[in-house]
Amino acid sequence: MPSFFQKALGVFVEFEEDNKESKPNVTTKASATPVSQASSLAQNPAEAAKFEKYFDGLFERANFPGPDYYEFFKMMDTLEAHIHDEKARLSATFASLSIQGLTKEILIDSANKYKAIIEKDLVEFEKALNEKASVEVGQRQKELQDIEKKIVTNSEQIQKLTKEITEYQQTISKLKAKIAEEDSKLKENNNGYLTASKAVTSKIVSDIQKIQTTL
Repeated sequence: MPSFFQKALGVFVEFEEDNKESKPNVTTKASATPVSQASSLAQNPAEAAKFEKYFDGLFERANFPGPDYYEFFKMMDTLEAHIHDEKARLSATFASLSIQGLTKEILIDSANKYKAIIEKDLVEFEKALNEKASVEVGQRQKELQDIEKKIVTNSEQIQKLTKEITEYQQTISKLKAKIAEEDSKLKENNNGYLTASKAVTSKIVSDIQKIQTTL
């Protein structure tokens, strides 16, 4: 049967019967509207069950001496299986606890005190949430900035290396052209030398024969 807290959160989510006790984690999330918060709980019954246990424990730890609003809603939950009509159940619960000293004034006053406890807890929760968010978001921002700086540095290095590679390729093309030119000149000189040396050698041989036959 749904408890007081399941009914309170039931606007947002349907609970499973077997819920393990847990406390709400302080997680960094973007601020949400009541509609988006309700949608978030509806999509995650375990999260809603966690908050049910948390607020139940919060009320139990703050329970004031004597019968008050806490005992009142607990008895309301117990009697629901037997008294389905809510008005009749309210009257029966109040009548039973009034024997123990509960009055309408105590009931309303204690209900406002539990409400104040939740409001105080909300302030502390949001403070812790904001502090954690500040630390975690700050760390993520620093990581983001570091990565962005590395990207800029690497991009600059890539541009520099690309420019150097282009310049090297141009230099290689010029050197190949120069090598080809020099090789051509060397071959031309070599061919010219061989031709000239053959001509000179032939002339000398011819002159030696003439000298031998003439003189």
